[in-house]
Amino acid sequence: MGKRNAQGILSGKVVIITGASRGIGEACVREFVAEGASVAIFDLPQERDAGEKLAAELGELAQYFPCDVTSADQCEAAVKAASKKFGPITILVNNAGIAISGGLEEMSEADWDKIFSINVKGIFMVGRLVIPQMRKSGSGSIINIASESAFIGFPMHPAYCASKAAVVHLSRSMAVRYAPDKIRVNSLCPGTIDTALYRGFLASLPNPEEVHQQVLDKHPLGLGQPEDISAAALFLASDNSRYMTGAPMLVDGGSTAL
Repeated sequence: MGKRNAQGILSGKVVIITGASRGIGEACVREFVAEGASVAIFDLPQERDAGEKLAAELGELAQYFPCDVTSADQCEAAVKAASKKFGPITILVNNAGIAISGGLEEMSEADWDKIFSINVKGIFMVGRLVIPQMRKSGSGSIINIASESAFIGFPMHPAYCASKAAVVHLSRSMAVRYAPDKIRVNSLCPGTIDTALYRGFLASLPNPEEVHQQVLDKHPLGLGQPEDISAAALFLASDNSRYMTGAPMLVDGGSTAL
């Protein structure tokens, strides 16, 4: 598992994936390592056990680095350590994110700020450290994980919807700014994916089965799996998408088509 795939489409690439120890992030780590990349697993210090377990399973091509994407000091230390371990970063997947349900009147200011700090500011915090390395290398690919929620107004997720819409437009701004440096920036917008985040959301509700059925009804292809998103992230990371930048890529099971 840990041996480099010399024929992989990411062979020789160095990748940072945030929020990488579970869910979509974990699926991306596995997919990218399988395609020959060296992958830095960034996640919260409290996720160390999960991150180190994943890295140990994948071998020399993966290593866990503690990183809270809202902390400038932790981001700087993690990027520096990852670059020292693997070399200049050429691909960044900004996957770290959080959702807190609650209508606009019920949501606290602290929860609103927390959502934007992780979902939007986190992209800024890690991106600003990695872009100079990509520029020096002569190219790079940044994938910012947004959501179908950037395009659909879910009534009990106003902050999450707003933050993911911000991710889409931030990605467009970054794409225009860094195109002359041959750094591509795209947003990847999943539908509802079967992750711990989604299951935790259901568990917090008084009517989880009813809400789950409502979610299924709004996704013609049903609930997505983390691997559905990691496959799309691999495409955006690779040269197969070399003429794509500033694009919001919807992988949502048809939810926005309804």
